[in-house]
Amino acid sequence: MRLDPPPTTPESEHRRRIGAVQEAMKREGFKLLIAYADCWRTANVRYFTDFRPVDGVHTIAQAVIALPAESDPTLFTGDGCLDYAASETAFDVAELEHLPLYLRRHLNADGRVALAGEEQIPVGLHRTIAEAIAPAPLVASNLLAKIKAVKSPWELEQLRHAAVLTDLGMEAVQQAVSTAGQVTERQLARAADVAMINAGADTPAYLSMVQAGPRSAFSLALPTNRVLERGDLVLTDIGARYGNYVADGGRGFVYGPPSGQAREIIDAAADAVEAGLAAARPGISAADLNGAIQAVLIERGYAEFSGEARGRGTGHGTGMDPEEELPWIGPTDHTVIEQGSVFTLKATINHPQVGGLRTERIVHLGATGLELLDTFPMRNFW
Repeated sequence: MRLDPPPTTPESEHRRRIGAVQEAMKREGFKLLIAYADCWRTANVRYFTDFRPVDGVHTIAQAVIALPAESDPTLFTGDGCLDYAASETAFDVAELEHLPLYLRRHLNADGRVALAGEEQIPVGLHRTIAEAIAPAPLVASNLLAKIKAVKSPWELEQLRHAAVLTDLGMEAVQQAVSTAGQVTERQLARAADVAMINAGADTPAYLSMVQAGPRSAFSLALPTNRVLERGDLVLTDIGARYGNYVADGGRGFVYGPPSGQAREIIDAAADAVEAGLAAARPGISAADLNGAIQAVLIERGYAEFSGEARGRGTGHGTGMDPEEELPWIGPTDHTVIEQGSVFTLKATINHPQVGGLRTERIVHLGATGLELLDTFPMRNFW
């Protein structure tokens, strides 16, 4: 199968988002929002325009949205990208080095400024912005993150397509394992990438991960030329980008006849995620949902071998970036998960003597319950 090319974001969708953010700014007393993004994490800018910074160094890899509470935004980026940015953007575009002048012209001394992307922004640019708006405060804010977390019907449709493509990537891994005489981690990752792109993905959502045998005991690692061996546990973490939206998925499998320990690891991870899927409902808090998954991992004896069991968190928001700020499905977040949120639920087990896997599903919490966006099985013995 091949999906149709992703559509351009409707201008009405961008206008809806700008309006929602401006209303939140007024409620919280902000005169201006500064939203920072780079070529690796694009959502804070791409939420307002189909432009994304290109891979590179210095300003071509960076972009800033300056959004006043009462007027249209301006996009700032590197001078080498200005023409491209203007072709993708319905409002003013300017060179990033002109941002300080813009701020001095548009802000009164008593105006509070919200910053989205504080964890990403380079120290030098942060200092430049703070000096330009002084004495007005620059306040790190999750205002934009809260709004991004709740997907519109149009956004949800794009995410469904991304999840379909991710399933096709896993099917390609299964096919390669089943037909190849010998196959490496890197070949399996490339098989997934090629299948997703050939089916309509723009790119993989991130560098695809495949880790086999002893390397599956690493929680996160890039693939190598290691050849799969019979009995290996194999960890995969694969996702597709469709237009502006990505899916984040993970499945494990055993290559050949499984040992009893390997089968138990696969079952424990699947059971933990299934407990989360059963618990997810309108009105549940992120901490309570995390607890449903974490409890199974601990009860099955994996407290020592699972970051999720130790409290690292069992899921995260997904949308324009593979990992978005909200919701964070973790033990300390007691906020209720908003209806319309799209997020992952996951269980990772990494046993140094046996190997490991990650089982990660992408879901949508709607008014009537949970929608599973991906469908690939969680228990795999190939």
